Amino acid sequence: MKRCNVCQKLTDNGAKRCQKCGTAFEYDSKVTPFSETKIILSILMIALVSLVVFNSIPLKPPDPTECSRTSVNRFKRISENYFKETKNMLRQEVIFTSELSALRVAKNEAEDIPVPACLEPAKSDLVNYLDQVYYIAVYSVWGYYQGSAISTQKAGVYWDALNTHLTEVKTCLPNCP
Repeated sequence: MKRCNVCQKLTDNGAKRCQKCGTAFEYDSKVTPFSETKIILSILMIALVSLVVFNSIPLKPPDPTECSRTSVNRFKRISENYFKETKNMLRQEVIFTSELSALRVAKNEAEDIPVPACLEPAKSDLVNYLDQVYYIAVYSVWGYYQGSAISTQKAGVYWDALNTHLTEVKTCLPNCP
């Protein structure tokens, strides 16, 4: 900041004249040639660029062998996505072989999900649920609706067991057996 010699008003370093009285400032090489507003704007731009760069760096995925809240929430999101996808497949009026294949692929993908030891019971419940959903679709295609109803009941039991295991794990975190 510069101080006017005539009216003693403080002004920006980049100003060439006093805003109050209009007196011209003499050039001082010791005073920074940049104004405070330019310095503040450049600092904000540097901070913004560094924030964008920091957010663009991908985070390290959670360790699948460690039982943490992140791994439980991740597994819960995965299981809810499977639930929504399979429910949408079963809602169709006619189930084709492509949907049956997609249901079997979903089960096989669920078997390959890496989870910590504390989530193994929940993972087995998810796999069993997806297996029962596959049989619901198969029985519906064949027209065997009694078998489909039985598989629906079993799928509901497995889904409830999965949610029960997830709530148990959430209560014992971070020291789950």
